[in-house]
Formats: sequence, structure tokens, C-alpha cells
Amino acid sequence: MQWDLSTLAPPPTGPAVAARARGCAERWRGRVGGLGAHDLSRLLAELGQARAGLTHLVAYAALHQSLDVFGQKGAELAAGADAVAESVEDALRFFDTEWQALSDERVAALLAAPALAPYRHLLLSARESRARPLPEAQERALAAREPLAQAWGLLHDRLLSPLDQAWADLTHTDPAVRRSAYDALVRGLAPHARTLALAYDTLVADRLAVDRLRGLARPRAMSDFDNRLDSTTVDRMLTEITLQHGLAERWFTHKARLLGVDSLAAWDERAPLPGAGRMTLAAAIETVLAAFARISPEIARVARRVVEEGRIDTVPRPGRVSRAFSLPVPSERTCFVLVSFGGRPADLLDLAHELGHAVAFVLAAEAQPTLVFDAPTALGEVPACFAELAVLDWLAVDGDPAQAADAEAQWIERCMRTVFRQTMITSFEQATYDLRGAERVLDAETLGDLWQQVHRDCYGTALAPGALQRLEWMRIPHFFQGRFYNYAYPFAGLTALGLHRLRRRDPLAFGAAFTAFLRSGATASPDAQLARLGLPIDDAETWRSALGEIRTRLNTLTTTRLPYRSRT
Repeated sequence: MQWDLSTLAPPPTGPAVAARARGCAERWRGRVGGLGAHDLSRLLAELGQARAGLTHLVAYAALHQSLDVFGQKGAELAAGADAVAESVEDALRFFDTEWQALSDERVAALLAAPALAPYRHLLLSARESRARPLPEAQERALAAREPLAQAWGLLHDRLLSPLDQAWADLTHTDPAVRRSAYDALVRGLAPHARTLALAYDTLVADRLAVDRLRGLARPRAMSDFDNRLDSTTVDRMLTEITLQHGLAERWFTHKARLLGVDSLAAWDERAPLPGAGRMTLAAAIETVLAAFARISPEIARVARRVVEEGRIDTVPRPGRVSRAFSLPVPSERTCFVLVSFGGRPADLLDLAHELGHAVAFVLAAEAQPTLVFDAPTALGEVPACFAELAVLDWLAVDGDPAQAADAEAQWIERCMRTVFRQTMITSFEQATYDLRGAERVLDAETLGDLWQQVHRDCYGTALAPGALQRLEWMRIPHFFQGRFYNYAYPFAGLTALGLHRLRRRDPLAFGAAFTAFLRSGATASPDAQLARLGLPIDDAETWRSALGEIRTRLNTLTTTRLPYRSRT
């Protein structure tokens, strides 16, 4: 399956998008303080329409660039979208400034009105962030610098894109191919280490400088705010995961036994697990749809629509980005999914994960105004991780037993990346900001030392050391595109496990509640939305219980799967 982007409605032109934003500003600038609830709702709808046009333009560019990362068309579309984005944000900045100038009493009176119910959380969050915005001229100056930061990210992608096949070959079934790919990656990355270290050092220093301007106390503060998560909750989760790092070491020790070796070589970390065979794409799609239908018919309906409209691209090819993702186009109430499907259990789980995203995007876009349909990253990853668990459940009951066992083992392997590796990445990132904050330059040697240390802390002695352990930080695009993005994955993975436990108690009631949760988008905070489902994320026991579920599944796997060796 491949996208046919001609079926997507062309976006409005850049000038039209910018003109709509300017028109909105001309109509409403200077009036926010005097608006009643009904007129404020009208203004928010107009802001949403202006942003929807921009989102369509950005998505259209990103989709074309994803299919041809070096292509002229995608690059030109992306550059045009970036320029328009700056213009739109500049035009609409008046709202935050004027909204934050209102008294608490006036805000409370407005937010009591039913007309503003969908926007209440958004508007409250904007008030909570009142310490962050700078005077409008300074905000405009900072926004004008964004293309420079984005250029570092594009440089990263272009330098590393030629190595995509080598990264893919680390999952090859032949150890000789994996070793050759490993050596190729070391040779390919090493010449870029100083350049990308300079890029990262520059970005970190710049972000810390902006934090000082905004008066933020810690480098993760912006990410916690953007995820609408209390920093104490995030700290508590990361601490609980760190205390369980022994599970990761135990898994990789067991993986060596599955592969029939005494210990894993450096190039075997991503080696595929031995399995019973491969699944066709058609069978994988029907498996995912059946699993979704068991949660809720509505969830399956939306997923089937995404498939039937040709919004999935599954075929790797030169120039196409290798990472899996889902990209919503809210103005069209649709979502595009990109995965590389080869029939392995990992590919089935990738398909479930990205379709889980797509369903959440579409249901929320159908139910909520544009400004509040898209949940923050950490909460937005929960439906995708839950989708993987739903597929495991369906396979365990109705699937082929060998495929079910293979998928369960693959899910444990994914947990090592989703929960433990992403926490390792967050630890590395925190250490880099701490060092840069102490005026230490983040050169290639320092970054290599840090990466090697956090890798050892997480995996212990289960993985043999290798040269790539000093270079692999370069592979993480999120370091260059933003900061502290990765902790969203352990949050979502452990939250999904907690929800999965709740589902077992009353599947029918949970399905209805979960569908309503997907429709909620960003209309309430993550803790409030998850509390409605019965999951308190401010309780350390929530994280311990989820990690206990991983431990239980790992116990089952390690006591029943040793016959794997005979099938290699």
C-alpha cells in the first residue's frame, strides 16, 4: 500500500493562510478584555480556523517531504510552510497577551459559561503559563529565530539519511549482516560526530538562554507544561522506572539464550527474535481491526476508514523516511499513517500503534473544535500503546498460538525500548542540560562518554560494549527537533498497561469510556482524563503496578519460551 497524495485536498495557499490570520487579528485585537462568553467562543473558533489552514499546509508539505526527503518539491513546500507559520503565529499572538491581562475574577466568570466548555482547559492552561510569555516584541524576535533551529534538525536528517539502510540491517536475521551494518554505522557516524555535537551544543545553549529569559527553573519545565503534566508526577515515574532497570538487563540476557548465544554482541541489540513465520499485510490489517472491534465498534470503524481511504503507506523505498508515524489533517478529519511492513511481529505492532494514533486523531477531530482536538504528546501516545496491547489480547484468544507467542515476545522487546531505553535517553538529555548549564561545552567526546554511561546504567553487562555506544546519541532526532520529548513514551506505555488492567474488570463499560476518552482530545488535563477512566497518575503505585505487569509477562516468557532456540 502506498499513499496517493493526489486524493488529499490541496491546502490553501500560504498567502491565503496568512491573510486569514491577519484578518482575525484585525477583527479582534484589543477587544478580548471586553468580550462575553459567546463572542469569546466565536473568536476561539476563528483562531482554530486560522490554525487549521496552517496545519493543512504544514501536513501537506511534511507528507511530500516524507516520501522524498531530498526532493525539491517537499523542500520548497516545507520552506513555504515555515515562513507562513511564523506569520500566522505573529498575527495571533495578541490573544495570549490580552487573555493573560484579564483579572482572575473576570476569567472565572467567563469560564463558567457553557459556550466555553470545550475550551476551558486550554484557557486555564494559558493562564497557568503567564510567567512564560515575554513582551510581544521579544516573542516575535524569538519566533523569527525558529527556522535556524529547524535547520539544525534538517541538517541532522540529511547527514543521517544515507545510513537508514544500515540501521535497518541491524534487525537482519543474519548475524554477519548485522555486524557489517554495525561497522558501516560506526564508519558513517564518526565523521559527523563533531558537526552534530556542535549542532546539539548550540541548540542546548540557546534553549537554556531562552529559559533564563522566561524565568524557568529547570530545562524540562517547558516539556512538562506542554504535556500538561505535573513535574512531580514525571519525576516519580522516571524514578520508579530507574529502580527497575534490572528488568532490561534480564531481558537482554534472556534474548541471548533465545538467539542461542552465551551473550549478545554489540550488533545484536536489535537482532530479530526467532519466530514462527511472517504475516501478510492483509492479515495484519484484519488482525488489528478485529482487535479494535473488541474494544469498541466505533474504534474499528474509524480504523477501517483510514485503511479504505488509502491513508496508509507500507512500502519502503529510496528517499522515503524510514521512521513510522501518523500525521493528522484535522481540516479533512483524516490521518495519514506511514509504516514499513515486512510481515514480522514488530511490523504488526507498529501497524497497531500508528492506527491507534489515527483513530484517536480522527475521533477527536470529529468531536472537538480545532484548537483542542490534538492531545499533548504524552497523553497522545497512550491510545497507540493501548492498541498494541489490544492486538496481543486478540492474538492470545483468537490468533495463531505461535504468532501470539512471537508477538508477546516482541512486545517485551518493545517495552525495553519504550520504557527503559526512552528513560535512558531522558537521563542522557538531563545530564547534557546540566553540563551545559554549568558552562561545559558538549563536544563529541563528552557526549560519547555520557551516552556510554547511561547505556551501561540501563543494560548492565547484558550487552557487550562497542564503538556505536559512543556514537548512537547522534541517531536521536528529537534531541535536535526539541527537548525532553522521549519521556512521553514510558509515560504512555505504563499508562496503557494501567488502562489494560482496568479493561479486564469490565470490557464493555471500559470500551465505551475509552472511546469517549479518545474523543476528548485536549479538552481536559491528562490527570483528569485518566482519572475518569479510573487511573490515578499522581500515585507511585500506578507506575509500580505497570512495571509489575512487565515483570510478570517477562517471568512467563522466560519460563515458557526456551524452546525458541531449537527453531533458529
